[in-house]
Amino acid sequence: MNQDYKVVGREIKRIIADDIVTGKAVFTDDLRVTGMVYGKVLRSPYPHARITRIDADRAKACDGVHAVVTYKDIPDNIYITNQMTPAPHYRPLNETVRFVGDPVALVVADTEDIALDAMELIEVEYEELPPVFTIDEALAPDAPQLYDVFPGNIAPPIFPGLDDLDFKVGDPEAGFARADIIVEMDGEIKSGQNAMPAEAPVCIAQWNDDMLTIYGSIAAPSNCQTYVAASLDIPYERVRIVAPCVGGSFGSKLFVGNVVPPVLTAIMAKASGRPVMFSYTKEEHFACHQTRMCTKSHVRLGVNREGLATAIEMTQYADAGVCASTQENMLSVGTASLPLLCKTDNKRYKGTVVVTNKVPSGSFRGYGYMESSALVNRAIMRACIGLGLDPVVYYEKNVLRHGERYYNALNQKEPWQYNASPDWKDTIHAAAEGFRWKDRFKGWGIPSRADKSRRYGVGMGLSGHSDIGGMASNTNVTMTSAGGVMIQTVMTEFGSGVRDVYRKIVAEELCIPVDRVRVSISDTSAAPLDFGSIASRSTYSGGISAQRAARDLKKNLFQLAEERLGIPASDWDFKDGMLKRLSNPEEVHDLHEILIYPDSLSGTGHWPGIDNATIMHVQFVEVAVDTETGLIEITDHFGGSDAGTIMNPRAAYNQMTSFFAGLDVAIREETVWDKWDNKVLNPNLIEYKARTFNEAPPHDHVCLESTKGRESDFPFGAMGIGEPIISPSGPAITMAVYNACGIELEEYPYLPAKVLAALKEKEDRA
Repeated sequence: MNQDYKVVGREIKRIIADDIVTGKAVFTDDLRVTGMVYGKVLRSPYPHARITRIDADRAKACDGVHAVVTYKDIPDNIYITNQMTPAPHYRPLNETVRFVGDPVALVVADTEDIALDAMELIEVEYEELPPVFTIDEALAPDAPQLYDVFPGNIAPPIFPGLDDLDFKVGDPEAGFARADIIVEMDGEIKSGQNAMPAEAPVCIAQWNDDMLTIYGSIAAPSNCQTYVAASLDIPYERVRIVAPCVGGSFGSKLFVGNVVPPVLTAIMAKASGRPVMFSYTKEEHFACHQTRMCTKSHVRLGVNREGLATAIEMTQYADAGVCASTQENMLSVGTASLPLLCKTDNKRYKGTVVVTNKVPSGSFRGYGYMESSALVNRAIMRACIGLGLDPVVYYEKNVLRHGERYYNALNQKEPWQYNASPDWKDTIHAAAEGFRWKDRFKGWGIPSRADKSRRYGVGMGLSGHSDIGGMASNTNVTMTSAGGVMIQTVMTEFGSGVRDVYRKIVAEELCIPVDRVRVSISDTSAAPLDFGSIASRSTYSGGISAQRAARDLKKNLFQLAEERLGIPASDWDFKDGMLKRLSNPEEVHDLHEILIYPDSLSGTGHWPGIDNATIMHVQFVEVAVDTETGLIEITDHFGGSDAGTIMNPRAAYNQMTSFFAGLDVAIREETVWDKWDNKVLNPNLIEYKARTFNEAPPHDHVCLESTKGRESDFPFGAMGIGEPIISPSGPAITMAVYNACGIELEEYPYLPAKVLAALKEKEDRA
């Protein structure tokens, strides 16, 4: 394969760079539609209650109010659903409210202020019902039942042929019999981390007869189109989604979690007969949108003296909050982390989704496998301590190599797959050298250095998953007779630079300057369906479909050249905007000779989905633990990834340096729920302790290009690196704290009080 690329791996100016830095970039909140009015939501003050009386007459009578909608005003067939989730259960407005913040009434008015004033006039009386706030409470024999369709508060699995939440492969018991150490432990993730994109959910909905158009901050328009249509119980083709610039997502503007805002907006637009803008306040964004799912897990891991995993068993419960939707898929994706952590075919897994009286949980960067890998990495740490094994040695031995087979619980039609990605051992080795692990790791429970009350320790963590090709991508590429090229895709731009990647792939394939390639707006009525920029699949899956579309365009162009010039299609090449004979390189034809002005020609590209691709990220950290205050400080950080081929150097650098959100799930970020009603008590950026850019610790990284210039399944050898970057941080910090002062912390976030309590317990035992 030619490694002398013209645009791949070279810096180019981003499509919307000027607009972003000058403030001209158009986000949903910047849009205005003729006749547009505004919507607000009256929310429940109770975690579980039945509405016994609701009177909105005074609100409806206010000047400037266009509509007030309650559960009595919407059809019985409207649910928040994706047509695949468990039996329809969660309604956007319902007689029963199930968390503090659940919508009770919708108000549409000329201004937000009028809507808020009218909202105060709505009279609501409730009958309080007993709630369940945790997984254990929900599973108790006498627990209140949230939905009749979910006996025991358990949502049954529903993705036939896709997610397998109850599987056994190999012979786990035989594997455990061969182990020299067996670690068995429990763990919970209950911090409810918030994704915190800068832009809160915002939508504009407009009905034209029976056609619904939604402009919104939506990261996966095709998914949203499907889910909105299913939720409103209308045909798919009657919903159009347009996504302008999206102010960040980090997973939170995908799937069912981000369908509630457009569905509520659509209901308000239908009731008022006007286009409606509805935007969450930052408080609503924190308290009512979605959080990372909480999980409760048990793991049993067997490892032999050579450092190879011999068997693993895992039981996991996920807290869906009030809406069971994609949590099943997240658990299944979590099992896709196991092939990166435990090189054994002896596996047993059982996952269960539970509903509680809590804000819905949903997708988040590190989708599903941050939760599973947090506990499995801790089990690996305990096994390595017991065997006196350097963790780098363990991970290098157990991580997938190129061509090795693994079990993929997400693809039951083809569960055994073969790693098409690079040897991940090389990434671990390169990152360990970059961090100087051999010099800094002094042994288990031994500080790397000390300074007064501060004890320093180093640690590492690894995470990834084995399903980055999941679901289909489609792209169209059109060339005009003037030589300009338009890519039609619904892939949105929310910071990752994916649309610039597409431009490079198409320009490289067509051998034309990248500035002649443009990308359509993200509009489901103007571009083919695509699963979306999710799970680091954009460059791989979407990129393959874009490359195939460009190749199909060339094939069609060569066929047209044969028809018009009588020269066989097999004898043509296209380079620098010109048609050239392969058999006679001196014979060159201008594009106008083939594609007569004004005309254009298109190519289509399709990628069917899951196909043996894996992704991995490794991190090394040094922490300083202050034994007097309990404060944990990250004093050094080093990350390792393999992009196959780096498409956008600056974008890859930015992805690698976005690690610090992972640090803070471990040592800072926590959604605090009131123990009496599960109300979120810190729905703001003051009390929710997130790290800012200027608080990022010292950092460096290595990003390999293992498939650059080589034959591979990836477009020009390139694959994504972004999604797993936050997941290894917690395990690395857990290990580093243990090495600094001999305590193993178990519950995120590791706040100073927990550190001091663990140090006191250690002292008491001594």
